[in-house]
Amino acid sequence: MSKHPVGTPFLAWYRVPELWLILIMLGATVVGSFALLATAIRTSDTHVTVPNDVPRPSRIPPSEAAKPPAEATRGENGNTP
Repeated sequence: MSKHPVGTPFLAWYRVPELWLILIMLGATVVGSFALLATAIRTSDTHVTVPNDVPRPSRIPPSEAAKPPAEATRGENGNTP
């Protein structure tokens, strides 16, 4: 352990007020995280719908390339509708 300079009192870790503040804030963060998790699990998401609403274009790119127009108009068995 390191020696303390002469004339300065030795403070044990539990006598430093800033350390207690840090411990309280860390504890509150942990408790708040579990409270938020419990609230999120208990509360179901409500699906909001608007009557006669039309889909709007999205800025998310499609996951696969679009089919050519001739292929897109054919039915499942290859016949046109």
